[in-house]
Amino acid sequence: MSTSSEVVFTVLATNFSSFWLGAAAEIVSTFTEFLFYGIFVVLAGFAMSLLLGRHATGQERSNILVAGMAVMILLATLQMGFRLGGAYTASEELYVEVAQGPGSAVNSVHARNVLWNFLEDISLVTNELVTDGVLIYRCFLIWGRNFYVIIAPSLMLLLTIILSYLAAVQGDYPQPGGPTVNLDIGFGLGVLTNLVLVGLTAGRILYTRKRAKQLGIPADVVRRYNNATAMILESGALISVWTIIYTILRSINVDPTIWRAFRGGLPQLLNIVPTLIIVRVGLGHAISERTVNSSNGTMVETRQTKGTSTIVSAV
Repeated sequence: MSTSSEVVFTVLATNFSSFWLGAAAEIVSTFTEFLFYGIFVVLAGFAMSLLLGRHATGQERSNILVAGMAVMILLATLQMGFRLGGAYTASEELYVEVAQGPGSAVNSVHARNVLWNFLEDISLVTNELVTDGVLIYRCFLIWGRNFYVIIAPSLMLLLTIILSYLAAVQGDYPQPGGPTVNLDIGFGLGVLTNLVLVGLTAGRILYTRKRAKQLGIPADVVRRYNNATAMILESGALISVWTIIYTILRSINVDPTIWRAFRGGLPQLLNIVPTLIIVRVGLGHAISERTVNSSNGTMVETRQTKGTSTIVSAV
């Protein structure tokens, strides 16, 4: 007759509760990011086919947008990998704490978890640099390649990135006596930069719409200006509201599983917003970056049927 023995682990309730909450928050964050990552992959594949398809049919294609999309796909995938690494080490940390108790083993796993989170934070800031850079470039095109218009948002983005990098380093690897940067400042500047870009781009399109109506442009063309303005405002509002909710929830010390869910969606949402704009423009639901209003006149490009386009210009 064989007997079986069971291993019984003993751990302080307070320790278990702390590690369990940490592991649960990491898993929730991973689930949210994985969901958003799936959405982004579908949109990114569609966007790349549209961007490369323009070149194949002889229409204008922006190599900068293609490169930007490629970098966003790379960063989105890296961040998904970092998130999986963070979730795994958080779960491992819980197991080691229960099985072995406090000690060097737990500290070793915790150090790896901090590293994964640090890599995730750094990649998030880098991702923001790329995605906002794409939006700045699009604003630059909408304004007829006017460099002066993008000076302010470019400086704001630069300041946001510097402060966010410092906050990431200090938050994960605090140095006694080192510079202390509140992470909320970086997120706040990021939201403000996004709103400025939205205002500049939507404002330019509204002005061009007004000019188009004065020139007697057909109503269906003017309607595309309305669609473009709504699209930009919706996209800007989406990322801004999401970031504000995340910042508020984290700052008021709610259950970590709640604010970590918003943290998990943030990296992929940064990529989804500009990708969604590219897709909608490519499908003809809004005006393209070739829609320019200059001091000499107005040029409007619309797609009336698949594979054809109509250009109306006035000088």
